[in-house]
Amino acid sequence: MTKTSRKILSQDEIDRVSSAYLKKRGSHDIWEILQVEIEDRILTARIRMRSYFVSPTDPEGFHLTMYPPIEFISQLMIIYVHVWAGLHEKTQEGWMIESSFSSKRAIRDPENIQVRMEVTSIKKIKDKIYIIADTKVSDPDGGLFAARMKCLLS
Repeated sequence: MTKTSRKILSQDEIDRVSSAYLKKRGSHDIWEILQVEIEDRILTARIRMRSYFVSPTDPEGFHLTMYPPIEFISQLMIIYVHVWAGLHEKTQEGWMIESSFSSKRAIRDPENIQVRMEVTSIKKIKDKIYIIADTKVSDPDGGLFAARMKCLLS
């Protein structure tokens, strides 16, 4: 390994070592929620990727990047809060306050992404609702992405 001292990278140098999907800004991953079930403090959902990027450097093909799970976990938290509060229409914004993520094993099935969210805390203070949830995103092949998020509906 080469020791690096101070170096200012040119745009070409940045491009050559950057992930290919960053260059294709117009082809973001598109996902959809196919099913949601809520029972007490557990939300389960099924997600499908409608459009996704396949990296030329991954010989196994599709792998779920970290960005879509952050988006759909956030959306599922918003859905959970609305159901919990008895709200039938989105009238407030959801804000991520704090989060931690861990990709345990690559999720490779774009058609059958499973989500299991456990709400560990939820409370209403004045006109705001705070929620903390632990979520596991998986696929039938053993892929696993774990997240803990604290959000606010305000």
